[in-house]
Amino acid sequence: MRLLFLPKEGLDLFQILLDSETSRRALRFYHPRRSPFGVAVEVATLSSGLSLVSELRWYVRRYVAGVLFEVAPGRYATLALASQVYYGRELRLHEPWDVRRLLVARSGGIERLELEPGEDAAASEEVDEVLEVWDVAAEELSAQESPRTAPISADGPDDGDAK
Repeated sequence: MRLLFLPKEGLDLFQILLDSETSRRALRFYHPRRSPFGVAVEVATLSSGLSLVSELRWYVRRYVAGVLFEVAPGRYATLALASQVYYGRELRLHEPWDVRRLLVARSGGIERLELEPGEDAAASEEVDEVLEVWDVAAEELSAQESPRTAPISADGPDDGDAK
């Protein structure tokens, strides 16, 4: 399973994580690498990915705009959705998913495109990489919000800087 850390605009998240002894220690077995979207890390399971995000919580809150979990090739779930699937154990991912967007990496920049329910996730030409991102509906997130499902998605985290 691939885990993507999307940096806040203007930051070199890969270098930030390498410069810190604490994050290097947390990532020592994962071998992070640069991706067009930020930093990619291979994890074995959803639970190990959630655990790694928890270990890196301070960095996620401070430097990361979103965390994505690969659920199928080219298809990702936000941290909020992945947390609901794992901790809630009631939610099952299925097609078609209602809350979707595309993240398009093109010439060093990232574009976000909203998808309507039932709309095809076709990509335009001249792109480096395209990801389909599944998320929870805003009303579901606010109704079920807990510390585990803090609103960190492809849109951006809340701004808590606690370490």
